[in-house]
Amino acid sequence: MIRTFFPSHWATFLLLPLLAFVVSCNDDDEGGEPPRPEESLFEILAQTEGLDSLVSLIDPNSALASRLATTEHTVFAPNNEAFANLLQTIGLDNIGELESSILTDILFYHLVPNATYTAAEIDSALTTFDLSQIFPVEEGDSIRLNENTQLSPTYVVSGDILANNGVIHVIDEVLLPPALTASNSTTPSIASSFGTVGGLTATVGLFGGITTINAVFNAAGLGSVLTGNSANTVLTPVNDAFDNFFFTSDQNVIDVANYHILEGNVDFGSVGRTITTRLGEPVYVTIDNNNVFLNGIFAPDFGFTASNGRIVHMAGVLKPADSLAGIVNYVEGNNPNTFTIFRTALEETGIDVGTGRTIFMPSDAAFEAAGLVVSIDSAARIDPAVLSSVLQTHVFDGINFSADVVAAESVSVTALNGTTLTITLETEGENSFITVDDGNAETELARVIDFDYLSTSGVVHVINQVLLPTP
Repeated sequence: MIRTFFPSHWATFLLLPLLAFVVSCNDDDEGGEPPRPEESLFEILAQTEGLDSLVSLIDPNSALASRLATTEHTVFAPNNEAFANLLQTIGLDNIGELESSILTDILFYHLVPNATYTAAEIDSALTTFDLSQIFPVEEGDSIRLNENTQLSPTYVVSGDILANNGVIHVIDEVLLPPALTASNSTTPSIASSFGTVGGLTATVGLFGGITTINAVFNAAGLGSVLTGNSANTVLTPVNDAFDNFFFTSDQNVIDVANYHILEGNVDFGSVGRTITTRLGEPVYVTIDNNNVFLNGIFAPDFGFTASNGRIVHMAGVLKPADSLAGIVNYVEGNNPNTFTIFRTALEETGIDVGTGRTIFMPSDAAFEAAGLVVSIDSAARIDPAVLSSVLQTHVFDGINFSADVVAAESVSVTALNGTTLTITLETEGENSFITVDDGNAETELARVIDFDYLSTSGVVHVINQVLLPTP
């Protein structure tokens, strides 16, 4: 039986349900109701046919629900059809897929606090709960809202539903708050990109949202690429994935952004081992039980399609290949361990690691435990051939990410110096990890403690023990 390794905390990512919550938008008939001044706004909203989608956004135990039950408000209530239209425009299936702050902005933008404005009294701008404004315009016997910023004409279709603490006006489109409609000379509004891949990266909130990578795309000047006519598959790390990732320069921001864009609608099952990104560099594809891993990172496709491509979520950030020395420096800056001895050993031996390799990199603590610190600190006290052989024990042919180097049975590979390494996936309870056995009975098994750093020489994994050549 073959099993694919990925960090245990991303197992939760894999097994989570598709959505934290689902809000369906149905086509119930919206209807005006007679005044019900004996009931609160919240009670009327909850009991009025056709407002289910709006009500589902209001936690009945929240402070907002309490305000709607006790405090005076004017409420513009989008009906179910309005929410269905919005979702179709954005390219989502349900409200639960929207980024949480966008949901909040939308909800609060429909509430005018501390005042009751009947239809006859709506004759000037109204200040909403979030201190923005709604702009009404009379069109014959109808009231149109925000004619300059709405994507579709938006009207009050059933007004003056009176409550004991305010009034409700049912509307036929969802009002778009300034956060979605504002633009400047360099950044178009989010609303203007609805329906495109760029619009999805700005609005999808699944698993904590993908707004960080959206900001990276904008910083790299790729907004027109993601909203243009050419189809792209966009790899979108979740926001939390950036917690342990850092950019090294402005050019690195651009490179990382382009490394997350693939031309066309990619079928990962048919592209083979690698696929070239917009950066011009490959990502490595691993498929196990229909699960896709890119450079060893879990990449679930939740079916977010747009007019010009689709987005694929990523459990981590893809880092373009760097030199081996650059990777050592990067890992050291992103890891509690240090790697001075490994770096020094590479410099002292001048060993050519080559390309297309898998490299196990011991930490300084691992070298210290092996008793090799003094020898490596003073190159004159160690035979360079011995030191080279030690390093070569840590390198073997082939690009093997964590998603590749696993199996129910042990896997054997041959290091550059001929030493046989046995690589095994181990499990302890719900945790999984990889061990590396160099065949020396006197040494402990090395454990992979950090992994999947792509260098121009190959992929680098951090281990906690030094591997020794076969005696």
